[in-house]
Amino acid sequence: MPANKNQLLRLQVILELLRKNTYPNYSRFMAEMKRRDLAGAYSLADKTFRRDMEVLRSEFGAPVEYEPTEHGFFLSDPEWFSKDLLVEPFKIKSAVLGQMAAQSLMPEPLRGEINKAVQALLTQHETGFSALAELDMMQVINPVQLPLSPDIFCTVFKAWEQRHRLRLSYSTAKGKESDKIFEPHVIAWQAGVWYLKGRLVGTPKYSYGKPYNTILALHRISAAEMTDMSFASDRQLLNGINDGKLFDFPRMPEVCLFIQPDFAKPVRERYANKPECLEAQKDGSLRLTLHDVAEHEAVDLIFWARGQVKVISPDSLRQTIIDIAETVLRLQS
Repeated sequence: MPANKNQLLRLQVILELLRKNTYPNYSRFMAEMKRRDLAGAYSLADKTFRRDMEVLRSEFGAPVEYEPTEHGFFLSDPEWFSKDLLVEPFKIKSAVLGQMAAQSLMPEPLRGEINKAVQALLTQHETGFSALAELDMMQVINPVQLPLSPDIFCTVFKAWEQRHRLRLSYSTAKGKESDKIFEPHVIAWQAGVWYLKGRLVGTPKYSYGKPYNTILALHRISAAEMTDMSFASDRQLLNGINDGKLFDFPRMPEVCLFIQPDFAKPVRERYANKPECLEAQKDGSLRLTLHDVAEHEAVDLIFWARGQVKVISPDSLRQTIIDIAETVLRLQS
């Protein structure tokens, strides 16, 4: 059995990653542990990780195998379970909270499936909340709810889940529609919109000599059909997404803004987790310095501040703001 609780906790995280089919290896395990560590300084030797994997196999009987093409481990029997790896008693609180978030974020049919699963659990377990808690008094509000066809979303989700190519009818932002053969490697939700990041391999009539990576918005798919053609997962397509960069927009190395005193407090609150980017001034104003910023993010920030901002650098951002302001004035005249 594990030597101590720390090892038991590590084994639980490894098993969680295995069940999520993320093919954990040493580097992926370390990245996950550093993400969970508030200081981001988690440290563990490679040989300790390998010893943990061997403990899962030998002491718990976990059917763990190594997949060379994914450079990581997986469970050959996804249904395998060991009650000895439960560290804390099971509580339904997290499942109920997840259900509440799903009401706002998840489209049908997943929303309904999540509701049924939680309802089934509630027939056997207590919620874990205080008896005084009124759960309908807690709301998760998503202001953007673009219409999605349940049938299309279900087809897309199954193709992503099972790694099968999709035959799609897709319309661009300008309304031009075309048919595509697409590999859905990553499904992502950002700012109220569901996206697919993957590889465009051709059309129903011909294949591209050189497929290329692209991002599609689910609400612009008018028809979807899962084909019988499978594809190998490319985890490189996750690059950037884990850092919150779904789109590969041109980025500015540094943006420096001067925040007027009347708007200093909201900016402090917004960047409370990045105190190093704020420099307080004697008159109550702030100097805000951001690195690796997409232009549209900087523009949104400036207009969010309702004009209480002066662009110090770069000059290109200052000119963009002037151009937008002139366009707004012209349209209002």
